[in-house]
Amino acid sequence: MKAVIVGGGILGASLAYRLTTEGVEVELFEAGRLGGGTSAVGAGWLNSLGKEPFDYHLLNISGMAEYATLAREFGHAPWYHASGNLSWTTPDKDEQVRANADRMRTWGYPVELLSPRRITEIEPYLKVPDDVTQVTYYPWEGLADLTQLVGALAHRASVNGAKIHTNSPVASLVAEGDQVTGVTLVDGTTVTADVVAICTGRWSDEIVRTAGVDLPLAPTLGFNIYTGPAPAVLNAMVHTPEVNFRPDGAGRVLARSAEFDNTVPIDAAVDPIPDVGKEILARAVKYLPALEGVPIEGARVAYRSMPGDSHPTIGEVPGRPGLYLMVTHSAGTMGPLLGRLSALEIAHGERDPRLVNFRPERIVTT
Repeated sequence: MKAVIVGGGILGASLAYRLTTEGVEVELFEAGRLGGGTSAVGAGWLNSLGKEPFDYHLLNISGMAEYATLAREFGHAPWYHASGNLSWTTPDKDEQVRANADRMRTWGYPVELLSPRRITEIEPYLKVPDDVTQVTYYPWEGLADLTQLVGALAHRASVNGAKIHTNSPVASLVAEGDQVTGVTLVDGTTVTADVVAICTGRWSDEIVRTAGVDLPLAPTLGFNIYTGPAPAVLNAMVHTPEVNFRPDGAGRVLARSAEFDNTVPIDAAVDPIPDVGKEILARAVKYLPALEGVPIEGARVAYRSMPGDSHPTIGEVPGRPGLYLMVTHSAGTMGPLLGRLSALEIAHGERDPRLVNFRPERIVTT
């Protein structure tokens, strides 16, 4: 069996690696650089907060667990940080916070309500406001360096025999009747395959449209800033009412605020840094004072994929045999898991019950 994978982000790289371990011949085509799309600008926050209904929550929990499994498998996993998540809100919402914590516990999701004093033991450089009496701590959550992980997965896939092509955009799908049989590259080259897997995030609707498939998407924008190295140690993801931030390696910090996600267009220039970037940094300084005087090294705009009904779309497209679709908003959390489950389905026909409510037939039309 031969599989062509379109897209070299976290989903495509995970699928490529797992397919090679199942004996499938793999050829992957990435339009730019590996992990250079949404995977390069995502926060890499591994979580299942607010992921509803329960079957979607379960899929995310399974995705979080898959990171620990993959880390053990690889032996050396500098791309995985089981560092938890700290979150607080305004004092008037304390009852709501406790209710949310209780609800998450009923779903088997570890959550603790800690005092600010306890937080200083976990993150000594973090400043919790004086009026905050409790901080929510999610110990199972973590962070992933998605670009680094994409590289590690692609390397292992290549060692196993996969052909990885970068700067090789796919122009269209090739079909014989309803059967998808391969892809055509922008240079006119046709590559045949038994199955074509689409892992192109927010661009997925464009490529499947060439095979007469309509995929409704509702992508969202995100704006991130990246600081220079700061004289502080930060391990966990941190959510505050004004700004969210996380460590980004070598003392750097990634920060964002949902308030400003839609203020910078997807095609806007981010050099020089937009004024909203400076406001995000100012807010982060309140809670991580060591960022005072640290410059912003860069900014990026993310166009995050989102199926029209906000839930993953995973599986063979009905009416288009040979076409396999993988698109989801939570690719960072679920990428390694979905790569493994989809590889088992493509190679051996094993359909995992956790995906039963996330099949393409619920949303795509042909």
